[in-house]
Parts: sequence; structure tokens; C-alpha cells
Amino acid sequence: MEKLNVAVIGVGIYGIHHVDVYKQNPFVELTAVCDFSADIRKMAEEKYGVRTYETVEELLDSEKLDAVSIATPDHLHVEPALACINHGLNVLIEKPLAITVADCKSIMDAAEKNNVRVAVDFHKRWDPAAIYTFNQLNESENGYPIRGYMNMDDMIDVPTKWFKWGNSSDPVDFLGVHCVDLMRWYMGCEVTEVYSVGSKKLLPSMGVDTYDSVQSMITFENGCTWMLENSWVLPSGFAKANDSRTSILTSEKYIRINNQDRGVEMVDNEKSHTPNVFFFNDFNNKVVGFGADPINSFVDCLIDGSDFVADVYDGLQAARVTEAIHKSLEIGDRVKL
Repeated sequence: MEKLNVAVIGVGIYGIHHVDVYKQNPFVELTAVCDFSADIRKMAEEKYGVRTYETVEELLDSEKLDAVSIATPDHLHVEPALACINHGLNVLIEKPLAITVADCKSIMDAAEKNNVRVAVDFHKRWDPAAIYTFNQLNESENGYPIRGYMNMDDMIDVPTKWFKWGNSSDPVDFLGVHCVDLMRWYMGCEVTEVYSVGSKKLLPSMGVDTYDSVQSMITFENGCTWMLENSWVLPSGFAKANDSRTSILTSEKYIRINNQDRGVEMVDNEKSHTPNVFFFNDFNNKVVGFGADPINSFVDCLIDGSDFVADVYDGLQAARVTEAIHKSLEIGDRVKL
């Protein structure tokens, strides 16, 4: 079987995982990477033996590709996505698809026009805990959801030290979109109303003009109401880069998930750590875990023509909710979708 020629655009903190996974996939020829950083391009050439490009235009003009992964910062997805789609390439885009509904629609329209496929890397759908929960919620014919709660929070180092683009995002676009997608997946229906409040003090005082924390009440078509909490200001001493918990009450069951404590604890001379051992692990010279699964799934779906687990429509619907959250924060009132 002929391999798929694939490139990765954006090889930063997360994009490097795409490079690693494609490099080990037997059905993929990782031909090139594209990144603004000369240091990253040098690293990719030396470590992975691939051709590198500074701009998307150079990449598309020089390589014969079948598909591309886009792992640029959240607010920089739409331009490379449209360039690749208009070039006739299938695309895997890191969440969020884009940070505005208008940009998501432009990506969807371009994909339809060019007859190409777009997947979104909502990798939380591959988390074993999420899969178990999805199956539990969908195995009953008579049960129905009553209420849900989900939080996903990052320690303050993420917007202040890890990224240089904290001012261009917030905990809703960076974290909340994961949660919204999981909620939609669990509920099997769409959001009808959002009401949000937020705090914007600590991060602006540190030069990052964005929300510290946002709380949202989200109502679904099936009548289930969820409370969503997202923040970017957990103390640096927290045992993990992020914290996440979920609870769902149905007419038949009560499901609780602690994503922060995945059953492993490690202590060094600085602090205790609770690593997510299910996300990314190196084993037998391969990257394994639910972080790698959606990238490999993208390849499988292109080869066999099956539906993506999360596609451009899912990305658009998640953006509708996060945009409604931002609007509710702005007007201080409920927003109907």
C-alpha cells in the first residue's frame, strides 16, 4: 500500500507530538514540517530527517502532499487551514477548529467546495474515562441525564510562561472548548442557552490581558444543565499542569471522574506529581496514549474512508458555544443559541 504524504504545520509544544506520531505510523511518510522558528526547523531536520519550511506557501509549493496537521497557536488556525484546503489537502486541526464561528464556517465552506475532509483533534474523546462515560450514558434506553459538572483548569505557568500568545486566547478557547465538545458528545444534542460570569484580575496584573477564570451554566436540548468552570491561574506548585473533574447525574446513574489523579503519584525534590499516564507515553520506541490515538485515527479514516470521530461540524458547534460564552461575559446576561 502506498503511504500518505503528510506534513505538520506548527511544531511547538503540541505540534511535536504530531511529528512523533506520524513518524512512527507505518501508513505515513512524514515529508516535511513548517514553522516560523529557525531553531525548530533545525531540530526537525536533524532529529527527524525531514524537509522544513518557514511559510505555508513554501511548503505547499514544494511538496506533493495528501494531508496536513495544523498545530499552530489557537488564533492562527484559519489561514493555514484555508491555504491547505484550497490546495486540495485533507486536514487535521488541533482544537479549537478556530476561535470564531465565522472562521469555522469559512473552513467548512472551503472544505465542501474543494471536496476535502477536515478533522478536529478533540483528543479528550479518546480518553478511556471519557469512552467509558460515553458508553454508560448511551447503553440505557430509558435513562436520561439530569445535571452535569465539569472543570478544566491550567496552572498559571501555561499563559504566563509556556505560551507567548496568552493575550490572544483565554481559558474558554483553550480549555473550555474541550469541555464543550465532551458535553455535546455525551449528551448527543446541542446547546440551547449559555450564561457565564468571569474574573479578570490576576493575569492582567501580570501583563496577560485575559480572563483568570470563567464559570458557565450551559443548557442542552435534552433539558440537562451543566456547570462548566475553566481557569488559567492554578498555583505553579499544583501537582499537575492541569486539573479536571466531571460528574454526571442521570435518572439511573451517578458518574464521577477525577482526571487530575490518574492513579500514579511521583515525588521529587520540588513537589508531588500526578502524571496523566494515559495521555502520552513512550513505549517500545513508540508514542502511545489517547494523545496519539486521534492522530492515528485521522490516518485510518483517510485510508478506509470512514467518518472522523470529531469533524469540522463538531468544531463549528463547539465554537458556537464558546462564542456564546464570550458574548454572555460581555453583556452580563443569558445567550440563546
